[in-house]
Amino acid sequence: MTTIPAQSRLTKTFRSWLSRLSSPTVRPLSLPLLFETFQKVLASNNKALEGITDMGEKLSGNYIFDINYIKTSYAALSADFQNSIAQFATLTGGRYPIEETFSTIHSLIDDMIQGQEGRTTDLLISLKDITWDRAREVGGKNFHLAELGNSLSLPIPDGFVLTGKAFTEFFLHNGLSDIVARLKSSNPSEHEISKLRQKILESSFPPALEQQVTSALERIRLRHGVKAQLAVRSSADEEDGYFSFAGQFESVLNVPLRTTDLCQAYCIVVASLFSSGAVAYQQQLNYDIGSLRMAVGCQLLVDAVASGVTYTADPAKGDKGVIVINAAWGLGPSVVDGMTDTDVYVVRKGNPPILIETKIGRKESMTVPAGHGEIKQEPTPEENRSRMCLPPETIISLAARSTAIEGYFKCPQDIEWAMQADGSIVFLQSRALKVDVEIDPASESKDRVCSPPPEDHPLVFSNAGIVVQKGAAAGNAFLLQSLADLDKFPMGAILVAKNDSPQFIRIMPYAVAIITGTGGLASHMASVCREFKIPTLVNCGEAISKIHHGQKITLALDANGDSAIYEGQVTSILAQRRREEMKMDELYEYRRQKYLLRHIAPLNLINPLEDEFVPEKCRTLHDVLRFIHEKSVQTIIESSSSGSGGLKALKKLDLPVAAGLQVLDLGDGLNPVTTDTVTADQVRSLPMQAIIEGLTTPGAWHTEAITMEVGDMVGSMMRVGDLTAGGTNMAARNIAVISAEYVNLAMRFGYHFNLIDSYCTERAANNHVYFRFVGGAADMTKRSRRINLIDQVLKEFGFLSKAKGDLIIARLSHIKQEEVLASLRMAGRLIAFMRQLDAVLRNDAQIEIYAKRFLEGNYDL
Repeated sequence: MTTIPAQSRLTKTFRSWLSRLSSPTVRPLSLPLLFETFQKVLASNNKALEGITDMGEKLSGNYIFDINYIKTSYAALSADFQNSIAQFATLTGGRYPIEETFSTIHSLIDDMIQGQEGRTTDLLISLKDITWDRAREVGGKNFHLAELGNSLSLPIPDGFVLTGKAFTEFFLHNGLSDIVARLKSSNPSEHEISKLRQKILESSFPPALEQQVTSALERIRLRHGVKAQLAVRSSADEEDGYFSFAGQFESVLNVPLRTTDLCQAYCIVVASLFSSGAVAYQQQLNYDIGSLRMAVGCQLLVDAVASGVTYTADPAKGDKGVIVINAAWGLGPSVVDGMTDTDVYVVRKGNPPILIETKIGRKESMTVPAGHGEIKQEPTPEENRSRMCLPPETIISLAARSTAIEGYFKCPQDIEWAMQADGSIVFLQSRALKVDVEIDPASESKDRVCSPPPEDHPLVFSNAGIVVQKGAAAGNAFLLQSLADLDKFPMGAILVAKNDSPQFIRIMPYAVAIITGTGGLASHMASVCREFKIPTLVNCGEAISKIHHGQKITLALDANGDSAIYEGQVTSILAQRRREEMKMDELYEYRRQKYLLRHIAPLNLINPLEDEFVPEKCRTLHDVLRFIHEKSVQTIIESSSSGSGGLKALKKLDLPVAAGLQVLDLGDGLNPVTTDTVTADQVRSLPMQAIIEGLTTPGAWHTEAITMEVGDMVGSMMRVGDLTAGGTNMAARNIAVISAEYVNLAMRFGYHFNLIDSYCTERAANNHVYFRFVGGAADMTKRSRRINLIDQVLKEFGFLSKAKGDLIIARLSHIKQEEVLASLRMAGRLIAFMRQLDAVLRNDAQIEIYAKRFLEGNYDL
C-alpha cells in the first residue's frame, strides 16, 4: 500500500473543503459570526506575517543557519498560510481564487528548497508568453526583458527563449551531464574544462528541441522576412539577478534564421558558461562547476544606428536624482565592452526630465555587422565623430521611459537600448544597478578620500579619468602588457592596463584596485567592479604612463568623481577607505536561501483601490496576505453596511447633533444597558468614540440653512435613483456597527452618503480606516469641487484615495492605534463640516481656501 505524504493529503483535503465551501448551497454567515471569522483571518495573517519576518531576519546575514532551518521554517509558514486561506474562504464564501495563486508561489519556493529544476516541460517559450512565475525557467535577463514588453508595453525585440529545461535536455542528449558530474567531484584543470567547452561546441540539439526551434524560426521569418537575423544571448540562473555576470558569457549577433546557425550560436553561448573568466566568477561566488543552468534568448537583431546604456542613478556619485545615458554609433558592444569614448548625457529626473549636461565623446570607432554571426570594429565616419548620437528630444523620451522602468523594478536600473533608423528606441535589457548611497553634502568634507597627503608622498596624477567605484587602496602596480600576463598577477597588487576587459574577473579576487587607460561607466568590467566593490578608475588616457611596473602607489577615489594617485602607501588615506568587504551574501548556499525571499517578502500589491488588485497579480506570499487582508476588510464593510443579521438589537445613539444614529453592538462596543437609547458616554468602542468626538466638535456641525441655486435643486431631484442604488440598506438608516475595536458607520444626510469602516487595535498590521463619500444636492461641478476638497484633506492625513465625479474612496492601513484615532476624529469633523459645503463652493479657488480652513480648525462656511 502506497503512503500519501502528509503535505499532499493536507493539500487535497484543503482543496476539497474549499470546493464545498464555494458551493452555491453554502449559506452566508450571520454578522456576529462573520465578524468573529474576520478576527480569525486577522489572527492567521498575523501569524503568517511573523513567519515571514522571522525568515527575513534570519536571512539578513546576522545568523548562521543551514537548509534544514529553511525547510522547517517554510513548512510552518506554509501551514499558517493554508489556515489563513481557509478562514478567508469561510469569510468570503470562496469568492476569490487565491488558493490557486498561493499554490503557484508555493511550488516555486518548494522547488528551490528541494534544489529541483522546476516542474515545467517547456523547451521553448516566446518572449510574449513569459509570465512572472516563469523567471527561473528563462533566466534573469530574459525575464526582465519580457517584463519590459509584457508589463510596461515598451518596445522590445521579437523572439523566444530556449529554457533551462532545454539546457538540461541538451546536456543529456550530448553526454555532457556525465562529464560535468565528474568535474564537480574533482578539482578540474583548465585543460579539462577546455575539453568540455570543445565538446559543447561540437554538440547538437535534441530532436524535440530542434523541431521546436525550426518552427519558431519559421514564425519569425513570416513576421520579419527571410533576411532578418537574431541576437543570441545568455540568461543564466542568477544572471542579472543578485549578481549581473556582466560580460562573462558570450552573445552571438547577426545569426541567420536557420536551425543549424542557431544551434551553432547556442553552443557558443552555452560553452561560455565554462570559459576561464566565467569559471573564475562562479568560483568567486562559491559555485561548483556546472551548478548554473543557462537559458538562452533568441531575439530579433535590431538594425541599430546607435546603441547605449542608461543608468537611472549616477553609479559613481550615488546620485539617484539623475539619469546617465551613454551612447555610441552602431551596435552595443562599442559601449558595453568599452571600445570607444561614448557620448554621455546627464538628465535630472522630473516631469518632464531636464537635460543638464552633455559630453560629446570622440567615438573614433563603431561596431557593425560583419556577416554570418560576426561583428567588427570599423572607424566611425568623420562627420559623426563629433555629432551627438541622440537628439535632445530622444534623450528626454529615453530618460522618461527609463524612470518608468526604475519605478516598476523598484530600484536603480542598468538599461541597454538601441536606436533604429527611424529614431525609435528598442529596449534590449534591464538589470539592477548597484550604487552607493549618495553622500550628504553636510558631511562631504569629512568623507572625502582625496585629502592632501603628507609631503613624503608625491602626487603621481590627479583627476584624470572616470571613477567607476569609489574607495582607497594601496599596492604595487602591475602593468598589464597582454591578457596572458593575468596568470602572473600577484595578490594584493593594483592592476594597471591600457584597456578594460571583462577578463579581469580572473584576478579580481586578488586585486585591490584597477586603473585603465580607456573604458567607461557602462562597460561590463565596470559593472563587475561595482559588484565586488573594487576601487576602479578608467579612461585615464596617457596619465597611466606615469605609473611604473612594481611601483608602490595609493589610489584614492571619492563619490564626487575626484581621483588621486600617490607614491607609496599613504596610511592616512587608507584609514578613510570605505570599501565594503564581501560577507555571507557571497556564499552560494546563503544566496540560494535568500532567493526564497523574492517569492516570500516583497510587496507588489500596493493599492487596494486600483483595478490591478486581483489574485492574478500576487507574486509573493506577502502579496497573498495583503490581498486576503484587504478583501476581508471589504467583506466586513459590505456586510456591516447592509446590517444583515442582528438589526433587532439596534440602540438609538443620543448625541448633541442631529445625526440620527443607531448602534448595533457586536461585542463590548457598549456598556451593558437595558434601555433602547444610549449616550456617547456609554460607547466603549475606541474607533466609535473618536468619530463621535469629531462629529460633535464645536462649530463643525452647521444647522443654519444654506441658500441653493435653482440648478442645484433641479440636479438634486434627478439623483434619487442613483443614490439609492448599490444593493445595501445604507439609504434606510444611519447605523454604526461596533465592537470594542471596530466600527462600520453608514450615514445619509439628504443626498449625501458617508461610510467609515475602521479596525483599531494595538497591532498596527491589523489596523485600517476606510472612508467613502458620494452624492450631494448641488450641481455636478460643485459636487466635484467638494470631492477635490475632501481629497486634499484626506491626503494630508496619508490616505490613499480614488476620486471620480462626486464619489471618493480612501484607505489608510498598517498604522498605529493613535494614528487611527486621530484619522477617525478628523473623519468625524469632515462629515460634519462638508454636509452643506457643495452649495458654497462657487469657484475652484474656494477649494484651497476651505481645505486650509478645515485643517486649521476653522469651520466657518
